[in-house]
Amino acid sequence: MNLIQRFAAWLATVTAVDVGKPNDGLIPVSSGTEIDKPWHELRQEFQDALEAWRLNPLARRLVQMVTAYVVGDGITMSSSKASVQRFLRDFYDDPENNILIEQSSWCDELTRSGELYLVLFAGSDGSVIVRAMPASRIEKIVWRPGDFRAELEYHEVPDSPGEEGRIWYAPRAGVKRNSAGKAAIGGGVSGVRPVMLHYAINRPVGCVRGESDLKAILPWLRRYSRWLEDRVRLNAVVRSFVWVVKVPKRLIGETSARYRRPPEAGSVVVVDRDNEEWQALSPSLAARDAANDGRAIRWMIVAGGPGTGLVDIGEGEDANLATASAMGEQRRRFLRRRQRLFAHMMVDLVVHGWNWTVESGLRRGTTIRASDIEIEMPDIAPVDNESLSSAAHEITEALQTLRGITGESEALRRLALRLMLKFAGETVNEGDFEEIVNGAFLDRAGEGE
Repeated sequence: MNLIQRFAAWLATVTAVDVGKPNDGLIPVSSGTEIDKPWHELRQEFQDALEAWRLNPLARRLVQMVTAYVVGDGITMSSSKASVQRFLRDFYDDPENNILIEQSSWCDELTRSGELYLVLFAGSDGSVIVRAMPASRIEKIVWRPGDFRAELEYHEVPDSPGEEGRIWYAPRAGVKRNSAGKAAIGGGVSGVRPVMLHYAINRPVGCVRGESDLKAILPWLRRYSRWLEDRVRLNAVVRSFVWVVKVPKRLIGETSARYRRPPEAGSVVVVDRDNEEWQALSPSLAARDAANDGRAIRWMIVAGGPGTGLVDIGEGEDANLATASAMGEQRRRFLRRRQRLFAHMMVDLVVHGWNWTVESGLRRGTTIRASDIEIEMPDIAPVDNESLSSAAHEITEALQTLRGITGESEALRRLALRLMLKFAGETVNEGDFEEIVNGAFLDRAGEGE
């Protein structure tokens, strides 16, 4: 072979590999720390979870169930500081935000993708506008050297190959303006650079990226979907049958010609019993054997789901009150923990929004902390209120008996109040607790005078 032929033969042995696939010859792009998943794997997981939510009824039901319990009718906040309370009212009522409505979509995204990115834009009047960004748009997170929890930058996926994606900055990166009053990078109406807040769930220690609640059950959701499709096809086949007509050998040709078109359903065919015999053949489907297989797959789905049981997906044939209560307690514990995390996220959003406008000079005031915000969350299980009230009533009666034996003391009042709040399922901060105790003491002292 000449040189051109040898070169063509060499090219024929080369196999092209798409970028982002294994063995593409490129170094995987890290999306976070060294133990975070490479970006191409993380992006694929985002796409798989979104596709499952769109197409699989079970996936959508699991996501909606978490949101229904965690968010409910909406999470509201208040503050004892008048200026912060006005900010909260304007923040919630601003039609650009629709916080009570958007909370549901934020919780959906957090459950579905494992991450939530919120961008804060500032208006010239000091208002704060919040927008959510899909986790699939953030390909890399930069943090402070030596502290992976101190996030500084979020790199967005570029719109076109060869371009650089937009960089969003965390609040700890500082508030910046240029001399013209415009943002250094992508300013809002006020010219103050927007900031991005990042929240994650199912995040292993040492990682900066979260993981979807659906990640562990996606393979089983696919298997269950395929299993159901196969069952539908088989059941469709069962409804069809084939007629076998037995006749003497000499009548095969004549009978075949006569019944070239099969008789329609409901028609009557009269035959010679000695010369013809009809038999219907249909496939046999052992449905009982398949029922256990389907149940085993569903168990894998709910085992890896967000605190779920078979009752949550409408299956209660083998459940009784005891099993339903046990499954309900597991779900409530998971959902309470997720609700606390989501409540922390909402408080953190307000705190950063207020402090950001104050530090940028758009609002007068001093910075606040999470303790300045009071949050009200919906009940995970309203039926628990009855048992909590009964427990609080019983402990109160027991403490009254104890006071009759030991006498009145400040230590006993403190113990009684803590136990009553504990059994009532309520939490009170230390400042309010001291105010209640001191108020009760002053009232009793006044009555004594």
